[in-house]
Order: sequence, then C-alpha cells, then structure tokens
Amino acid sequence: MTSRPIGNVIFAFAWLALTPAAAFAQSAFAGAVKDTSGAVLPGVTVEASSPALIEGTRSVVTDGSGQYKIVDLRPGIYTVTFTMPGFKTIKRTGIELQTNVTAPESAELEVGSLEESITVTAQTPTVDVQNAVQQQVLPQRVLDAVPMGGRNIQSVGAILVGITQSTPDVGGTQGMQQTTLLGHGTDGRDNAIMVDGIRLNGIESDGGVQQYYNEGMFAEMSYQTGGIAAETSSGGVRLNMIPKDGGNVLKGDLFYSYSNSHLQNNVLPPDLVAKGLLAGSSLHSIHDLNVSAGGPLLVNKLWLFGSVRHWGVNNFQANSFYPVANASQVTSFTPDTSKQVIDNNLIKSFMARLTYQVDSKNKVSYYLDRIIKFRGHEQQTTPGVSGAQWAEDAFSSRLPKIYYMSEAKWTATWTNKLLFATGIGINNESYTTGELQPGLEACVAALTCDPINKGDLTTGQVWGAPSAPYYRRLPVRETGIASLSYVTGSHAFKTGMELSRGSNTIQQVFQAPGVNFDERFSSGAGNSVVIYNTPTDEHDKLNADLGIYAQDTWTLKRLTVTPGMRWEYFKASYSEQGVPIANQTLLLKEGYPARPLFPQQNMPIWKNWSPRFGAAYDLFGDGKTAIKGSVNKYMVAYSTVSFQVYNPMGISQDTRTWLDPTATGNVFIPGVSQLGPSTNALFGQIFRCPAGTNVTIPGFGQPCASLPEVQRPYNVEANVSIQRELRQGVSVTFGYFRRSYYNQIASVNPALQDLKTGAMVPGAFTPITIPNPCVTTFTNCGGSAPATITIYSINPALIGKGYVIDTNSSTDTRVAQGYEGTFSARLADGQLFGGFSTGKQVYNNCQTLGSASTALTFVQASNPNFATQFCNQNLYPDPFRTQIKLGGSYPLPAAFNVSGTFQSYPGGQGSTTRSYLDVNLSATPRNTPGLNQPSESIPLILPNGKFLPRWNQLDLRLARKFKLAKGDWQVQFDMFNALNGHAVIAQSTTVGSALNTPTQVLQSRLMELGVQLHF
Repeated sequence: MTSRPIGNVIFAFAWLALTPAAAFAQSAFAGAVKDTSGAVLPGVTVEASSPALIEGTRSVVTDGSGQYKIVDLRPGIYTVTFTMPGFKTIKRTGIELQTNVTAPESAELEVGSLEESITVTAQTPTVDVQNAVQQQVLPQRVLDAVPMGGRNIQSVGAILVGITQSTPDVGGTQGMQQTTLLGHGTDGRDNAIMVDGIRLNGIESDGGVQQYYNEGMFAEMSYQTGGIAAETSSGGVRLNMIPKDGGNVLKGDLFYSYSNSHLQNNVLPPDLVAKGLLAGSSLHSIHDLNVSAGGPLLVNKLWLFGSVRHWGVNNFQANSFYPVANASQVTSFTPDTSKQVIDNNLIKSFMARLTYQVDSKNKVSYYLDRIIKFRGHEQQTTPGVSGAQWAEDAFSSRLPKIYYMSEAKWTATWTNKLLFATGIGINNESYTTGELQPGLEACVAALTCDPINKGDLTTGQVWGAPSAPYYRRLPVRETGIASLSYVTGSHAFKTGMELSRGSNTIQQVFQAPGVNFDERFSSGAGNSVVIYNTPTDEHDKLNADLGIYAQDTWTLKRLTVTPGMRWEYFKASYSEQGVPIANQTLLLKEGYPARPLFPQQNMPIWKNWSPRFGAAYDLFGDGKTAIKGSVNKYMVAYSTVSFQVYNPMGISQDTRTWLDPTATGNVFIPGVSQLGPSTNALFGQIFRCPAGTNVTIPGFGQPCASLPEVQRPYNVEANVSIQRELRQGVSVTFGYFRRSYYNQIASVNPALQDLKTGAMVPGAFTPITIPNPCVTTFTNCGGSAPATITIYSINPALIGKGYVIDTNSSTDTRVAQGYEGTFSARLADGQLFGGFSTGKQVYNNCQTLGSASTALTFVQASNPNFATQFCNQNLYPDPFRTQIKLGGSYPLPAAFNVSGTFQSYPGGQGSTTRSYLDVNLSATPRNTPGLNQPSESIPLILPNGKFLPRWNQLDLRLARKFKLAKGDWQVQFDMFNALNGHAVIAQSTTVGSALNTPTQVLQSRLMELGVQLHF
C-alpha cells in the first residue's frame, strides 16, 4: 500500500525538522485601531511585550481594515503598545493573557507626536469575542491558592464546571491511581492531554490512560469541553498545560504538605457499619514535596527550568483484610479485621526544560520528565465476582519500570504574518503489575505453594492470589506535528498535520507454575473455573493515526467565523507472534488444542473527514457580550487497545462449570478435575474479526472479508452559549450542548444470531421465566422491579461455538445533552469561579448488547441475556442530573488568605454508560434450573430507579503569608471534605447476603498541613 511510505515520510519530516514542536499555545491579542473620528487606521504598529516571552516582544501592523492579531503568545502579564507616526502612542500595562484565549484590545489614537505617550493600567478582558470554544483556565496563582488535593490533572479538572472525575478524590487520597475526566457525554479515551500543544496521551485504553504529571512544571492549565478546533481529533476534555520556561531572573517554588490517620475524622460511622461496611476507605499517610526553580543560563537567550517531586499516598482499603493466620482458605477466608490492607504508593518525578532563542525569528525548547512509580497493593477486577470483601493476598504489586515523557519543539516567526511550528512528543509508560505479594513469591520460589485466586459469587469474598496474571507492558506512543499559520488583522489561516505512531507489548503469565485459572465458589460450594490462555506474548502496533487539517478564521466587523476541516487516516496491525508448545502444557492438560504461530494481520484502515464550524458574535461591539455556537464532528479515539481483542495472543478467558469440586478437595487440578463444556470453542485462537478484513478463523475461513468494512465510530457535538461581562473582572456564561454518537460497534456471533436481520437462530436459546428475587426474597433491592424475569439458557450444543464479527449497529443510539452556567470574578486580589451543569445521557444499546466499549467478549456476543428489556433507556424516565461547583480565594487582614472549593454531584457510577445502579442476579444452574451456562449476570430492576446518594465535598484552606527579601512563604492548613460526608461511592449490586454492602465511600474529613515558598 502506498499509504505506509507516505506516512513514514510525513512522520520523518515532523521528527527531523530540528527537534520539532507543538501547535501554538494559541493565546493572542486582537482588535481594531481607529482615529478619533471613527475611521480605521491601517499601518499602526501593535507590540505585545512580556517577561513570559524569551524574545521579549512580538509586533504586527494593522491591515487595511484597521484590524490586527498577535498570535502564538505564552500566558503571562503583558504590555500592549499602539504606535503610528503623527499620532500619540498608547501603552496599556498589566494585561493578564491566559492560555488559548484571544484577548480583545482595541485602541483609538489621537493626533499628536510620537513623543506624546498615554500609559494606562488596563483591565484584563473577561470575554473572548472571537473564539467559540468552551474553555476554563486555571493560572498558577489559582493552582497555588486553592486546595487541590492530589495536585494532578484529574483533581484540578474536577473543580471545573461540566467535568466529572470518575472516582472522587479527598485531599489527594486517590491521586496515585488512574482516574478519568468525563465531560459533556464523552469517554475518557476521547480526552486530549497536551503539553504546550503537543498531544501526550498514552497508548493504553485507546489514549485514556495518562501519565502522572508534575504539577510544579506548569504555569497554567486550560480545560476545553466544547467547540474544539480542527487541529485536535477527538472531542473529549482537551487539556493544554503550558510549562514554565524559566526566565531572565532566577525564581523558584517549594510546595510541601503532609497528613496521616491522626488528622482524619471517624472513618467508620455507625450507619455504614449497619450496611455491612467492616472497614472504610481511609488515610494511612500522605506527603507531597515539590521543588521547582528556573532562570537564565544566558539572558534573553537560554533559559533553564527544573522540578523534582516526591509524592506518596498510603490508604487503608475498604473491607480488605489480612486473613487470620493458619485459617483454612480453601472455600472462603476468615478476615482478621484488626489488620486492614494498606494500598501503599510512591511516585518520584525528575523534570528539566530548556528554552533557547536561536535568533529573533526562531526558538527551540526541550523537556524530559522521568517518573518512577511503585504500588504495593493494587486491587484488580475479579471476573464474575461483585467484590464485597478482599483478602490481602488477592492484591498485586506494581513495580517501577520506564515511565517518562519527553517533548521537543521549534517555532519560527518568519514574518509578522507567517508562523511555523513543528515538534514531537513521546510517552513511555512501561510497567509490570499483577505481581504476587512478597510472601507468596517466596513460597512459590521455594516450591511450597501454588497461589490461586478464589472468589465467591454469592458472598463477594475474594482471596488467595491476584485474579489477573502477572504482566509486563511496554506501551510507547510518539506524536509529531507540523503547522503553518498566515495571520492578518481580520484573517487567520492555519494548516498542519498531527501523526501518532506507537506499539504495545503485553506479556502475561501466572507466577505460580501450576496455575492458569481462578476458582469460583457459590456460598462455599465449588461452582466454576475461569481459565486463562496464558502464557501470552502479544505485540500490537499503531501504524498511523494521522490528521491533516485546515482551520480558517475570519473577523467580519462583529462576527468571527471559524470553519475548519480535518482528514484522518488510521491504521493498526499486529505482527506475527506465538509462544512455544512447551509453554502451553497447562492448556493441553485442560483439553485445549495447541496454539500455532499466528501470521501478521492488518486491522481496518479508516479514512474520514471531520468538519468543524464555530462562530462568535460581539453583540454590542464593546467586547463585553458574545454569542457563540459551534457544530463539530469528532472521530472516536483509537490506538491499539480496541484492536487487541482481535489479536490471538491477547489475554482470553473461558468460564467452565466445575463438575467435581469435592472430588479433589475443592482444589482444581488441570487434567484431573472434570469440567463442563467450553464456553469458547476457539479459546486461545483467533475467534473474532472486524467486518471487511481478511482475518482467517480456524474452521470458518475468512467470514469477514465479504462484508462491508466496519466504519469508525464518531460523534457530533453542537453547542450554543452567551457570555457577558457584568462589571470589570466579572463575567457569566450560559449555554446548551448536545452530543450524538454514530457507527457504534455491534458484536454478532453468526452461530447464534442472523447477521442481517438480528434475529436469534431458532433453538439457540430457551427462555426460563422465574420470580424476580427482588419481589419475592430481597425486598431491599430498591427501584421498580417486574414480578418475573426471563433468563435465556443456551442450547448445550452451541456453547462456545461460532465466532464473533464486529460491525456497525444500525439501530443503537447514544445522546447526551444538557445546560451549563458558569461565572468568573476577579475581586481585588481574590478570585471566584464556578457554576452548574445539568444533563443526561440516554442509550439504546440493544444491538451492542449493553456494551459501551468497542466490542463484547465471545461469551457476551449475541447472548440475549445482555439485551434485556432494559437495554433501551429511551423507554424509561431519565431525569436531568445536576452538579454544582464553586471555588476561589480571598485575602483577609494581617496577610491571611482563605480559599476553598465545593463540589456537589448526583450519586452515580463514575461511568459514561449510566448513572443509575443495577441490581443483578448471578444466575447459575443451582439457582436457575435448566440454565446450561456456568453463570449469567441478570439485571432485576428498571433503569433510573435506583441511585447512589448525592455527595457533597467542601475543601477549605486558611493560609498566612510572610514576606521575604525576594519573595514570600506561607504556612497553610487544609481541611478536605470539611462537611465530613460519608456518601457511598460504590456498593455491591448482586442479590445475596452482600447486596448493598458499601465497597467504597467518600473519605472522611481530612486535615493537611503545608508550606509554600516562592522566591
């Protein structure tokens, strides 16, 4: 194919163009210059100067319409000067320019000599009348002043309106784990995480996994949630972090905070004990030391900035205990409730950045952030078990490998109208996890134990060993960009490209040599075995994720329109791979065929157009009221993860009924214990293909080749808003947004379901109707429950038969919509911000059978138990749900300062698929006579009938500042979750003795002591 060498050439260009760079920071000044009669003035020199610019100043000349625009400015405090022969010079000082904002600065020149100058302290504009993007910016002074908990990109974003963090964070206690930012109906995979305009998303979770950024390295953070321009592919939260460069004066910062269990309130209130919580999530200890400094190596020529962070968080895990010593752990475990499990974490970051002004037109910069992460007790998802109580030996360890981010860029101002940028960013998050606890590792090495993960489907207990195998991952992603901009006063045109490439190697194996399985029990009786196809040695490639775009901007009097277009090319593949037959001993004992060497395979190649359009109108022509709107198409983000389901070396599971557990003392012995039929006949081999590809499936040939190629999913977002400056420094915004998804992926097993009509194959399933346990037995289910439920039993001859085709759904829908209001107020030396967002997201996923991910598992595809009467949420009431955010800081007498944030959320799942709670029956042949499958999870109550309680979090800080000869320092006292709410964040949803048992609660009131130093 010709596309591959073309992609290589483009990437090589971006890479070799002198240690390239990012898209522009895109802060700008724009406006019009007139004389006192109102006539426009072409030829006026407009100059922007700031200590934030290593070159000191940038200047342009007004065009024939009297308009100007100065782009590619870094955030900071600016002076803007207007100069023209025969007129008085106007100089405006003290203007704060934020990231990704076009600040309106117009002028009226009086006749006079150049020596006559008018200097004024200008107000900082609060309304951007040229950009339709929905954006909230947090400058460093706010980041330093307001209590932010973990001081990471997720906890910072969580205080902004319209953004939700997938897991709440009290005082940074959640900051060591990956959480996701969700906004306006998007998924975490669609977020764009950028440093100085270069995308640095990881490759895992299709870009949804991010690095642990050093907050001390940034001057400002800009979060965009709508109206995103064509230079960015996806439409999730777009975070652009502007790093500190150093400067012509040596400056530095120090941040330190500390807390421990003695500074936290009661973590186990009686009402939660009554719900079955034996031990809540609480703090053991936390510390954060962050030291940063920067200055000139050569004044106005070469700047250096560096930052070091040492950050540790240790938490007690809810309902997780060490087992009682020497107690039997065959069919259950006995917890020692006096010894709660501590999830211990440590991150170390070492970061340096160089900025070099080559000459008056060219600037290059480079930074490297080396990260080392350790985690001692990682809680992993256990297949099929709604975990309600965990044993310490079921936790795994994560050890530091190679974590780093690096970025280089070159920007050139060839003329005051023509600008060029090129750059590259690299994200490497290589790590290992799933490792046994040290005591278990020692006995495995001594050949005295064979740790096995065990879980009880009814009681929710999990014990014995980590549920997932030990694995080594090497995810690396490189992103190169290049762009060219032509800017006049009334017109700005930008074209460019963005190209990502990368790979992910995943090697998985259980450390115990005799284990490739988990054991499942039901009320202490052996039920089933989950077998894994380990060992695996998987190699996935992102060959190209290319976007070529053009973005235009025209200002026509009061109206600014921003049409844009982006063309995207995507290609992924996996290379030839396999494992030696000698390493497949356990699978052969369990009756599976040997896996061959699998050939290289390309995935679908996608080529798509993504139009973008935005408009902003200066309603009264005074720069104080703007009406904005946009309609944009975004492609759903992909890297390698969504395509790993097609890789035969990917991890796979086969859940099989355990027929004779008591015959071997309730211990599964491969090759000896008796099992029911496989639920995946092609387990460990290729069993699925995307429509339109030439994947060969054993026994079936190439069934996908004759089908229309599966198309890339996308969404269309529309929003409209009005922004108004009420008084100097105070602005409000109100808007509406709507997002609709298209080309959603449906997974079909042709052995069970007709691909064209969607009808089930006759005789494939037999319905079994039973009384609903939520009506007859468990009256504490909540919500509305039908009197009976129907469970579908598969024909035994079809268990595990067939294969999976992934294609586009013709019926499924997904729509998110809502209203949002925000405000921002600068009051003297203080600042307030906040607002509300109310919305909902409604699914009809009956064809994709309940999945919001790219593809279902083999067991789920075409299984009607995943397409119950509840799959179309349009048939049920779905209320708008509201979040409220407030934040800010305010100076008090005697150099004291008070600040805080308030977050109020409706209780939810931290999920994009739904906010309501399910209640599920774990159906097995024992409780559902006639069921042939080992187990099925069956929803029992109607959608939107049961919610977690609303949770409110108030965080406060009282600080006292002390002056130094050159700088200041402050001591601070933080109180997180000051209201001491204990809202349940997650709970067991399986009917049985553990139903409604809290598994995660909002951490109790927590106090932290800290100090900041700025010099």
